[in-house]
Amino acid sequence: MLKFVNQPIILYKYFTKDLFKFFLYTLLFLIILIFFIDLIELFRRSANKIGVNHLQKASLIDLAGMASLKIVGNIQKILPFAALIGSIACFNQWRKKNYYLITKSSGISLWKILSPTLVSFFLLGFFSITILSPFSTLLNKKYENLQTLFFGKVNVQGFSFDTKGLWIKQLSKQNYLIINANKINENDNTLYNLNIFEYNKDKIFHKRLHAQKGKFTHQKILLYDVRSIDRNSQVLYLKEHYYLIDFDSSRLKVVTEKPEKIFLLDFPYYLIKMKSYGLNISKHLVYFFKLICQPFLIISMILLSASLMLRSSERKVEVGIVSLTLIVGFSLYFIGDFIFALGFTEKIPPLLAGFGPTLIGLFSGCYLISDIDEIKNF
Repeated sequence: MLKFVNQPIILYKYFTKDLFKFFLYTLLFLIILIFFIDLIELFRRSANKIGVNHLQKASLIDLAGMASLKIVGNIQKILPFAALIGSIACFNQWRKKNYYLITKSSGISLWKILSPTLVSFFLLGFFSITILSPFSTLLNKKYENLQTLFFGKVNVQGFSFDTKGLWIKQLSKQNYLIINANKINENDNTLYNLNIFEYNKDKIFHKRLHAQKGKFTHQKILLYDVRSIDRNSQVLYLKEHYYLIDFDSSRLKVVTEKPEKIFLLDFPYYLIKMKSYGLNISKHLVYFFKLICQPFLIISMILLSASLMLRSSERKVEVGIVSLTLIVGFSLYFIGDFIFALGFTEKIPPLLAGFGPTLIGLFSGCYLISDIDEIKNF
């Protein structure tokens, strides 16, 4: 009796280990492939910087180190692909060796076979978003610093946003301005609750202005309801005031932190602050939903692969079924990216864009697996 009870547990362990083996082989292959692709791209960028003297020259070790910094982030991105390709290879072996046919004839359903595996891969996905994601964020910041050192940085004319407000540096005639705003309307280039710190050409503080409202026009910022305080603490109230600045208001852009550079636990606070400052949070919100859906996306890939690969009991390799499984899996991923893009531009609600593709794949996989397990009456 004890042997009968323990046998399915041993069987489940074997199947889970078998699938993980193919998954890890695939993951290792993809990591090595992407590493060399990144390294070649860094070589290309380094070659384009020949003759640029103000940038530090990158050696082979430097470029290899930069490519290595992206490995953790790449692992997080390719986990669904590795699960898809690895499960296809594994289930093809199961079919060739009649594993599924034998277990099904013994009264063990496909759901029972896959349940331990699905739980294991769900935990893997959870590990990815809780451990790999923050670690990837740290390494990504290090990568950006090295990229600036070796390849330079593109200057974007616009406000930089952090949780303390919106900031920009500008030059007005011979004076330097540091502009801080607590709210912005990007549609009409209007700022609210501004603080402007004015410095002379020697960068010595001159005065501070507080305005209820500011509006950018062509190379000018108009301020309304202004209170000016100079370095001698003298206060002056003005109904209107303006600065001539070298700023193209038609290119006003708020530079926010890229979603992939934000720690998972910092996302809610960062999103709340963006909302309070009048910024569009759709892109960050969709990315956050996409991130927390990753464990379910990995499970979806395995379910879709199992439902297609194990549908036939033929022992030979059927190229058509393998190709169809790959097409379905990759289509789910790339159609998901298209839907995410629609969410970024607010064509569809962020909640639907973030969860929709993964849930469609998950429910489709569950339905197809149940269809295989269903007893057919002829």
